Amino acid sequence: MIRAILFDLDETLILDHPVSLHALRGCAFYAASWYCLDVARLVQAAEETAVRLWRTSPVFDYTQRIGHSAGEGLWARYEAQTHPALKTLSEWAPAFRIAVWNESLADQGIHDDALCEALVHRYFSERRLYPRYPEVDELLKALAGYRLGIVTNGVPDLQRDKLEGSGLQDRFQAIAVSGEQNIGKPQRGIFDHICTELAVELSACVMVGDNPERDVAGATNAGIRSVWVERGFKPKDPNHPADLEVSSLLEMLPWLETL
Repeated sequence: MIRAILFDLDETLILDHPVSLHALRGCAFYAASWYCLDVARLVQAAEETAVRLWRTSPVFDYTQRIGHSAGEGLWARYEAQTHPALKTLSEWAPAFRIAVWNESLADQGIHDDALCEALVHRYFSERRLYPRYPEVDELLKALAGYRLGIVTNGVPDLQRDKLEGSGLQDRFQAIAVSGEQNIGKPQRGIFDHICTELAVELSACVMVGDNPERDVAGATNAGIRSVWVERGFKPKDPNHPADLEVSSLLEMLPWLETL
């Protein structure tokens, strides 16, 4: 019998990549008010440069382990330093952010330290939007009889900001953040932790997420049934088949009733 439903956060309950792209475009249009430049080219350069420079981080292996991305490195505060690597990131990230805009603007022959600084601060504020996917409220009402948990990869302050900003913080009985537990999906330990918090067996849970390599594989590793929600950002992976595939979270409700 299924007693608990576990959810990924980013791109499962709240929009993530579209908001990041919106913030990058906002910054690019702002830069275009300073100089004549190609906005689309600047957005692409910023995305690619961030990923390239992120790989040079002194704690890149740690960020991979807990699932913290280059794009998130552009706006994380790193105030909750639950691991020594987070202190390292808090010291390294300011120069990383400046370098992203410096190199992206230089791609179009622009060299302006003041603009780079302005873009760092602008992205930091513009990215702080946390829209829920449209079916989330109806879904949570329909799941009122289940214990609900969130299993999310990322650094503590950023994931907690997302939960609070989206209004989801108090709608779940337990929340496991990889940066707080020092272990992330797809490792089994984070699932063991949240099931202990919810007082349920692993076999009594369903995991719902958009990432086959993290969410579905993690559920399989833990002996948990899985639901993959297709959001258009993570392709289906035949190596990590889910028990159910949906395009809207509401589509899982009839299936849950059969369990």
